[in-house]
Amino acid sequence: MTKLSAIFAAAVLAATSFSTLAATQVDESQSQNLQQMGTVSVSGVHGSFDDATARLAQKAEQMGAGHYRIIRTETPGDSSLWSGNAEIYR
Repeated sequence: MTKLSAIFAAAVLAATSFSTLAATQVDESQSQNLQQMGTVSVSGVHGSFDDATARLAQKAEQMGAGHYRIIRTETPGDSSLWSGNAEIYR
């Protein structure tokens, strides 16, 4: 039973640490109390607005940001290729 408890504890710890690494999206007013780290950008993202924002969130996480605020997303005409920028925060 001890080995099972240790495995369960390790699984819970791993799940908790992954959830704390995820950057959360904030709006402009929420960002006022955060320390800006810089910006991230994406281009040529196939799919939808949601795909582009998910890629921005992923890049924010890779940079070690706790929070991000999307400042621009666009697609030229009826193309499914998206680009965008986000400010990232500690």
